[in-house]
Amino acid sequence: MKKFFFLALLCCCALWAQAQKFEGTVKADINGGYAIPTEGFGVKSGVMFAVEPHYYITDNFAVGLRLEGAFLGYQAQSNDELFSFFGSTILTGDFYLSKSTVNPFIGLGAGLYTRHYIYEDYSGDSIYTSGYGAIKLGFMGRAGFEIGHIRLTGSYNVVAANFSYAAFTIGYVIK
Repeated sequence: MKKFFFLALLCCCALWAQAQKFEGTVKADINGGYAIPTEGFGVKSGVMFAVEPHYYITDNFAVGLRLEGAFLGYQAQSNDELFSFFGSTILTGDFYLSKSTVNPFIGLGAGLYTRHYIYEDYSGDSIYTSGYGAIKLGFMGRAGFEIGHIRLTGSYNVVAANFSYAAFTIGYVIK
């Protein structure tokens, strides 16, 4: 009888036990990585960084605000441009596919992108910077996974009709 009671109590505890709940919590990511342009004349690979706070609407879905910067090499036809800086502010949504130790996710985002650049004149005597760049609507798709506090992500950013880039990042998650 004691064994039966202990087994019944153990089964009840197992049924009532729940995994960690994320709904209503906030986390932030700090990411850095490699950006590879897929379109655009004279654009070369570079580095990127991003900061993104998230808010969990449900246990499997989080919304966020991604602040991203990408430094890409560039060489124009008319002058010697050293690099381009693409900055973006993107509203994101991530859907988490599981709640295990390795937590895969897919996500989408839309927001505003801008481009600034630094170049030197033909003689090489002066370095110039652009003023404010044109602000354009862009979109982002991504997939990746989190392992504890480490986040690995591959994303694809499409900016207007003539430029896009892929980025591969590793980051730290603050929960």
